[in-house]
Amino acid sequence: IGYYNKVFGSGTKLVVSEKGSSPPANSEILQKKHENQIMYVCLIEKFYPEIIRVTWTDDEKEITDQVVKGDTWQSTKGDEYSIATWLTVPAENEDKKYYCKYEHEEKEASLSTQVESVETAPQEENCKHVFNKGNLMYQLMHRTAYLVYIILLLKSSMYYLIVLFFIYR
Repeated sequence: IGYYNKVFGSGTKLVVSEKGSSPPANSEILQKKHENQIMYVCLIEKFYPEIIRVTWTDDEKEITDQVVKGDTWQSTKGDEYSIATWLTVPAENEDKKYYCKYEHEEKEASLSTQVESVETAPQEENCKHVFNKGNLMYQLMHRTAYLVYIILLLKSSMYYLIVLFFIYR
């Protein structure tokens, strides 16, 4: 209803909608120290349309190693999107600045890991605390359950074919 989505080639996406675009309403970096590593989670919330580019950089260049980018997910309202991406670095790099940069059609911004806005998760909680924000954990569990279901379905189909082979042999 009032929404059209078309993808061209390997990634050019056109969104035609009655709703105007809106920039991210909230963005923050969460930090969690775990053993000899530090995990930074960049959470960007409440933007439309869902097309956004998020990258991690240090002072010199873009970082691609030890970066995990989640898929965008839709809020329960249905007209806003969020995304999370995380960077894992060795604990000895604690004083080094990293930046989570995002580019949305309405806004571009860069968040630093070395400013007051970095929230540190309490040490007594496990690493999963960071991922519970904004349905990310639900999304990961849903995808895992889906993959397990497909594997079990394929296994059952294989048994069915083996039984049929011996019956008609």
